[in-house]
Amino acid sequence: MRVMSMQVTQEQTSPCEVDLRIEIDAEKVGAAVEETYKELSKRTKIPGFRPGKAPRAVVERFVGEERVKEHVADLLIQPAYSEALKEKEIDPWAPADVELVEFELDKALVFKAKVPLAPKVELGDYVGLEIERKLEKITDEAVDEEIKGFLERSAKFDQITDRPIREGDTAVMDMTDPEKPDEKPNRQVTVVGDNLPDFDKGLVGMSIDEEKTIEVTYPEDHPAEELRGTTRTFGVKLVEIHERKVPELTDEWVKENFSSETPEGEEPPAEVVDTVDKLKAKVREAMEKSAANAADAEVREKIVEKLIENSKIDFPEVMVTERVNERLNQTLEELKKRQLTLDDYLKHLGKNLEELRGEFAEDAREALRANLVIYEVVEKEAIKVEDSDVDEEVKSMADARNVPVESVKAYLDSTDGLTNIRYRLLRKKVLDFLVAASNIKNVG
Repeated sequence: MRVMSMQVTQEQTSPCEVDLRIEIDAEKVGAAVEETYKELSKRTKIPGFRPGKAPRAVVERFVGEERVKEHVADLLIQPAYSEALKEKEIDPWAPADVELVEFELDKALVFKAKVPLAPKVELGDYVGLEIERKLEKITDEAVDEEIKGFLERSAKFDQITDRPIREGDTAVMDMTDPEKPDEKPNRQVTVVGDNLPDFDKGLVGMSIDEEKTIEVTYPEDHPAEELRGTTRTFGVKLVEIHERKVPELTDEWVKENFSSETPEGEEPPAEVVDTVDKLKAKVREAMEKSAANAADAEVREKIVEKLIENSKIDFPEVMVTERVNERLNQTLEELKKRQLTLDDYLKHLGKNLEELRGEFAEDAREALRANLVIYEVVEKEAIKVEDSDVDEEVKSMADARNVPVESVKAYLDSTDGLTNIRYRLLRKKVLDFLVAASNIKNVG
């Protein structure tokens, strides 16, 4: 049905949203009502009449007004909205949010349409940006601390039988509730010093097979609210004691853990790590590389932040809503896999759904600003990802996994992975361009 007579008023509510107030005259509404009754008379079984032959007065008694209104709205609103867009020369970015304002069957129909428009970016300066690159200095102490971590992770646990337990030992114990003597003991493993002070104090000095009762008072700031300020009693039987022994840093330990065995008669490769000094050099090299990567990543973040600061970026709120809903759905899927509910998750966070959506919305706005400003640079500089770039990336993925290129391509085709690769490569290209176009100053 073509809407011929209507009034349209337009209000720009934001740079990327416009409100339309559309009024369809009563005559057009009346014609739609008449057509609706004719159509509904064909679909409604009315005693004594063949389909479509009952007079309107009779049909009215069998068809509710709400059903008629729903059908009339379907006939009028979408054509009127389309005609209003054409009249006002509006190109919507997404479907409008429509709200009925006035609607009676014998009067004009009035509705509002909140129309989202395409995002707008007024790009600021993006060449010659002054950016500081903070590079962490790797000290001898930092290298030693990293190697200490290697030693800690290589620690062995010796079972102890000739002395009482002390702080730092690992205890294997059977625990009981004195108030429930019929229950089976519950075996637990803990490190002395990692528990509440009262419990650790009770453990220290116990010997193998010794049994005792330990009374524990929970602090007022304990994570479990129901335990705060309470006192509980535990029955403990010490079953085993294990002492953690960290190896000494020697050339022999380095050789055992960081170098493969060289075949007899062959010289070990020059890069083999078989001494403490070589290990320190290798660790320093890795830490310096990691620090450089972190500094480069921070430079990219600073460039995008400055680019956003220099530019004027607008987008319709529906873009934020879409991303919030998408992230919430992803969260629900993850929770489902872990057999958790949204209420469980919200309780763990100490937030309600509105607060969570608010956090997601702020993240979405930040990501949208970054993406929009980056792709404006893409347009300005005509940056493109060639097919050869994608082929090279796919080959790298195949080589890293030691599988045929065709297998990787087949998988990517089935998962829309090639689109993601193009997106990632395009983002890298534009950020590489921005880094090259900026004045980077090393500090620190």
